[in-house]
Amino acid sequence: MTDPQNLTFARYLAADAEQILESVVAPIYAATHADVIPSAFYDLDRFLQRVRGYMRSPGFELVTATIKTEPAGLALGYALPEGARWWQGLTTHVEPDAIAENGHRTFALCELMVHPELQRLGIARAIHDELLHKRPEDRATLLVREDNTAAQIAYAKWGWTKIGKLKPYPDSPNYDALLLPLIPSAD
Repeated sequence: MTDPQNLTFARYLAADAEQILESVVAPIYAATHADVIPSAFYDLDRFLQRVRGYMRSPGFELVTATIKTEPAGLALGYALPEGARWWQGLTTHVEPDAIAENGHRTFALCELMVHPELQRLGIARAIHDELLHKRPEDRATLLVREDNTAAQIAYAKWGWTKIGKLKPYPDSPNYDALLLPLIPSAD
């Protein structure tokens, strides 16, 4: 149906991302999380608070994809600072060296969302690659719900490997923590 090559990408740093938070990010989140949004952890306002927290972090970046003028999806994240809270919810043992952060080692991919009507068309991979191929960090990490089989399969196909299990908040689901080595861009 939709060719990922017909996508137009836009990159936003924190100040600019605030301008599209309500008009682009919130509606895509609501559409992609409609089945879980009634849960306190997935509440839209709580999600927007988390995103605003990410926006205060160094290296924050958001990439949107549009088809014509309609938002198709987005990805966002930030560079993990030294002593990052990110790894504090590990529920499995991981070697300390594997999770040591220095502020420029790891990019945390916090969200990757594609509007439900446009899923399974290669758009998620295109957004993923657009965000990550210009990152200066050595690697990226993300959390994927243990029960999200489609995402688990896609991330494995894209080269992500599991490092452990993580529960970031007391009321959050359990996640698999994944890592992906980043190849420096020639741009």
